[in-house]
Amino acid sequence: MSKTNNTLKLKENQYRHLNEDDRCKIQALIEQKDENGKRLFNNTYIANYLGVHRSTISREIRKRRQHKMYIRTGKTKTLPYSASYAQKDAHFKRGLSKGEYKLRKYKKMAEFIENKIKIDKWAPDAIVGYMESHNMFNQDGFDKITVPTIYNAIRYNIIKVKLEDTRRMKENPDYKYKEKADLPASKVEYSIDKRPESIDKRLYFGHFELDTVIGTNKGKHECLMTLTERKTRFEIIFKLKGKTSDEVVDKFNKLKEYLKRNYDKVFKSITTDNGSEFSDFLSIIENTKTKIYFCHPYCSGEKGTNEKNNGMIRYFIPKKTLIENYSNKQINDIAEWMNNYPRKILNYKTPLEALIEELNDKTIINKFLNLQEKLNTI
Repeated sequence: MSKTNNTLKLKENQYRHLNEDDRCKIQALIEQKDENGKRLFNNTYIANYLGVHRSTISREIRKRRQHKMYIRTGKTKTLPYSASYAQKDAHFKRGLSKGEYKLRKYKKMAEFIENKIKIDKWAPDAIVGYMESHNMFNQDGFDKITVPTIYNAIRYNIIKVKLEDTRRMKENPDYKYKEKADLPASKVEYSIDKRPESIDKRLYFGHFELDTVIGTNKGKHECLMTLTERKTRFEIIFKLKGKTSDEVVDKFNKLKEYLKRNYDKVFKSITTDNGSEFSDFLSIIENTKTKIYFCHPYCSGEKGTNEKNNGMIRYFIPKKTLIENYSNKQINDIAEWMNNYPRKILNYKTPLEALIEELNDKTIINKFLNLQEKLNTI
């Protein structure tokens, strides 16, 4: 068998479905005929031209032919190959080949997913991870499912959820990262470059990232101070009367007073940015063993865990929305939702579950879990 004329399937010619453009080319080449009405291009030529096996072409022409029946005589006539008819026929038969949607078969699982998305505001990834980690796939009415299956069920209205109901993060591909700038002389001693490797690798509990979230930058308004524990992703949200250093220091003083001797056991280090509200940073760590570290200017990604959690807060409090419009209870509810939301990075445990594993002292756990509610009322 010669190398040029062999009919063996080549890897590059395998397993490719013909599309509408391919079918238009097939029709155009078939219609090219000589004076005697004989085709100028055979199936092998067309197959090589399209980069598929010649059997694909012969099957396509044979299967996609349109037949016309004459009612009076009962005879049928085979019509010439039509790209538009062939495409419609392929699309129709492809639809018939799909099996039953899993969420139509497992009603109990479909209802669970609907409630988690619409009521609890969970993402499909968190739902799948939670069901797997809690062995829900083995329960009656549940089966193994993937994240794309849930998104497809939403798109095709298999479950009673709209795509807008899902919590999806948007990426900005046009964002240009700025080069690292030097810290002010007063903060060089506290640079993130000097932060121990054990904190970078999240080996121990008690290392927090700090930031503020504003409603609007026009005028003086209330804001939020957010603290995110690096290892467990546990979130604390405090309301401030304004984005000022006095308000930040005052809130930390109340935090120290509430936790007392347990403060140093919990807050071992704080990593923050160079916002003006953290200018009196020495007062934040005054009379404590807590270390403080500053990110490089314009490098918020150096405290990415906190930035990620701030993005989750924006799901409930959109930008340009006044913080004054939200009560302390609403702020506490947002933090509670975040701390009970399964995280893939934690093997689908919740930050609250991870926190309880880290803190063995029940007294500290109770104080820590109540500190946000207590301090937001002061």
